[in-house]
Amino acid sequence: MKKLALRLVAVLEIISGIAGLTLAVTTMIGMLDIDLPRLWYGILPLASVVAGIFLWRRSTWALVLSGLVQLFQMPVIRSIGSSLDFAVAMKLPISAVWCAGDNCRVKLVLGVDLLALGILLILLWSKAALSNAPVADGGIEQALAADSP
Repeated sequence: MKKLALRLVAVLEIISGIAGLTLAVTTMIGMLDIDLPRLWYGILPLASVVAGIFLWRRSTWALVLSGLVQLFQMPVIRSIGSSLDFAVAMKLPISAVWCAGDNCRVKLVLGVDLLALGILLILLWSKAALSNAPVADGGIEQALAADSP
């Protein structure tokens, strides 16, 4: 069950990352008008694709990279002057709006991305299945072990 959950997370990260890269590239060439800072100018979607591939291959750094991608997407904080609301492409946020001052002059939005939180919880739940897996990128260790008598 845990192996299937890791495979589904890997597929979701790859698809979401490709969609985010598509949005970033089409915005950069002028075909769309998407908020590029939310996509980190394509860096976060690219990291999602790499994390998904590492997770699919059950690489050593898969859990760390995938967890970081999800952690970057979890907080949702927006105000008039600034925003901390990163996304790859798919997002399922829940947030609340606080108003302060006369006629809601100062507005603050706080929330969390439930999709990123759910994926992070699945990764933590499936950590044992990934750590017991044969390492896909252990080439140097295998080469050194093959040379020893």
